[in-house]
Amino acid sequence: MHDPATQHQPAVGASDSFTQAVPPPVGSQALPKAVGRQTNWWALGAMAAAALIAAVVLRANRQPAAPTGPTKTNFIELRDATIALRERGRLPQAERAALAAVELGPTLYGPQHFAVADSLNMLALVYTDQAKYAEAVKAYERAIPILQQIFGGTSKEAAQAAGNLALTLTKAGDYAEAKPLFEKVLEIMEETTGPDSLDTALAVNNLAYMLDSAGDHAAARPFHERAYTTRRQALGVAHLQTIESMANLASNLMQTGTAGIQTSGTAPSAAEIDRTEIDRTEIDRTEIDRSRAKKLYAQAIAVRSRLLPGDSLELANALNGAATIAREEGRIDDADRMAFEALAIRQAKLGIDHPTTAVSFDALARVRDVQTEYEEAREFYNTALMIRMKKLGPAHPKTQESLESIATFEAARKNNEAAEKALRSLVEIREKVDGETAPSLAQPLERLATLLEATERSQEAETIRERLTKIRDAKRVDDAEKPDSAADVPPGK
Repeated sequence: MHDPATQHQPAVGASDSFTQAVPPPVGSQALPKAVGRQTNWWALGAMAAAALIAAVVLRANRQPAAPTGPTKTNFIELRDATIALRERGRLPQAERAALAAVELGPTLYGPQHFAVADSLNMLALVYTDQAKYAEAVKAYERAIPILQQIFGGTSKEAAQAAGNLALTLTKAGDYAEAKPLFEKVLEIMEETTGPDSLDTALAVNNLAYMLDSAGDHAAARPFHERAYTTRRQALGVAHLQTIESMANLASNLMQTGTAGIQTSGTAPSAAEIDRTEIDRTEIDRTEIDRSRAKKLYAQAIAVRSRLLPGDSLELANALNGAATIAREEGRIDDADRMAFEALAIRQAKLGIDHPTTAVSFDALARVRDVQTEYEEAREFYNTALMIRMKKLGPAHPKTQESLESIATFEAARKNNEAAEKALRSLVEIREKVDGETAPSLAQPLERLATLLEATERSQEAETIRERLTKIRDAKRVDDAEKPDSAADVPPGK
């Protein structure tokens, strides 16, 4: 999936879930859809918003008239300034306002007040927007115990903050920590708000985003379908939450070839699912998925263009996904236009060194590759890698994904030296992260051995293949020792 962002974000991607602390985005006036290559809407928008932003910041930071020190009014103004600045993409300024609120809150309300937890949650959201995931995790870990003490350990309010924490862990690539948190949040939401509530739909959506991020697309599919169905029935097809699930489902459909026969952009009925099972051998499932994804992306773009400003990150997410479909269908001009527009939006909103911007650089690199503009493609691939190395670190799955993409691209260009460098970097990272006999090493080692053989370094290749044999043998032994039948599962599980 796309990083929300996003999300989603994810994400490309999942929404920020602490809705009491974060109101919906402001500004329903739609800007023209053209971005980057036509009118300089960024300059015009900045001029139009400058006075409002300046006023909010001045009000948030002005000194109180009373000699008794800061007041609750100051705290509220700092919180409002954080929200306004965040919505406008002024993230460093939003961070400063959020930090000031966090510092002021305990003095005014006491250390265990909801307002303190709310300000910590807001600070964590701003940190997450800037890909400062470690800082965000610490803020959530301070907020959640306060909410648990106020509302209870299994309350909706505490679960919402835990969901935000799980979403941040997902973006940081810590899927093993995120998954049980998401599952617990979903359980609490189903118990406290009902299985078909919008709060539960958000928990379902975010769990699906995590599974997609971890590469388990088949497991994510039913959760995407469920979130989409719940939101469509409760809110209608033209609501932004429904469109978020629509775009997330489209992204999932692009990742795997196991969809139903639907191409209408609606969830499949029981009869259609049964018919699909009967006709499975006669249908090209991958083409069905892509056809459905194409329609879902087109609908998401149309609705978001109507309801959101032309520079919204939500629109950029849908454009990036639609660009992938267009590229794979051979509509290269369309792919170039949409990928460039998504990059322009993300770069303007998030900055050039944000992980979500890296997703757009990667997408545009693939378009340039197809266009045989190899120097630009190489530049974009390497830019995506540098951003991910800087912001996410070498161990993050997205950073490793960039190294794999570069190795593939350079090998296809017969640039063996660059391909070998990327593969060796990938092997080194996985050795440190997973261990020297980890199964994750098999694929890059296999590719490295093949490359060495192609460059007449057979002795080095043989050494690597001997290592591969040991890794695969160890995996077979490990698999044989794992439970593989219902008889191994304790009763009642």
